[in-house]
Amino acid sequence: MGRNLAIVRQQGEIGMTKTAVNHTAAELRMRRAAARLIALCTLAGAAAVGSCTDINVAAGHVASLSFDSLPSPAVVAGDTLRDSLGRAAPLRAVAFNGSGDIIAQPDIQYISLDTGVTIGPGNFLVSQRRLGTVRLVANTATVQSAVRPLLVARRPDSVVVTGKLRDTLNYLLPDNATSNMTAALSVRVLTRDTTGGITATQGWIVSYQAFHAGKAVAAGDTSSVFLVGNGTQRTWIDTTGTDGTAARNVRVRPFGITTVPDSVVVIATVQFRGAAVRGSPVRFVILVRPKPASATR
Repeated sequence: MGRNLAIVRQQGEIGMTKTAVNHTAAELRMRRAAARLIALCTLAGAAAVGSCTDINVAAGHVASLSFDSLPSPAVVAGDTLRDSLGRAAPLRAVAFNGSGDIIAQPDIQYISLDTGVTIGPGNFLVSQRRLGTVRLVANTATVQSAVRPLLVARRPDSVVVTGKLRDTLNYLLPDNATSNMTAALSVRVLTRDTTGGITATQGWIVSYQAFHAGKAVAAGDTSSVFLVGNGTQRTWIDTTGTDGTAARNVRVRPFGITTVPDSVVVIATVQFRGAAVRGSPVRFVILVRPKPASATR
């Protein structure tokens, strides 16, 4: 149990790190865009570029907003929007002035374009809706952000396995990206809040962690085994679809395998309010070995 809790804690930290990276990249893009716009106005002259006369380059004036991510892709019906650690988390946008610098403590309002959610003090969002999607925008006196959609989901109560808990991958040499990949390691997140015939939780994060040779496989390590999503996209996090299902595959690179036969363990974790739901974590075990010579002819 201690090991499982450590894995759950690790997954939360990974989710938090990923969110921080997304914000940093978005802020950098917006900073560069704002700086380019000011440079254009300077070179062309206000008379030649009429729209530039409306730009205020004062340090505290908001020229652009970055509202590129949310604490979570979904909020549970009747609950507060939470982050990957299960903590109530406010909406957050980043404001830039005309020089591309971040404005500290800007006056930003957050607005829902749909009914059924409340954005209260501190910019915490609470959902009164039972299902569907709401559209959110960040707004200042002069600038409005792009629309961010937020799913309203049913409470995740349990997780069940829809793939095989134990499987075997007979890999090919030389390496073959298509053949040297496991079947989907699938789980389904279910709810007991079944009003209206809903049985699954949509838009919920499922975190996967691979273990090989007795240690966790780092997110950027592709030397022997790693997790992939659609196609060859390397990712350890999935979001449940309309049927509540999430999945990842294990990609094996034979030249990184030094033991024959070998094995890979994958842990899938589902949390609500910082605690694992019933059935989580799920443990998959993959036996890894070369394809027999007779099977390759």
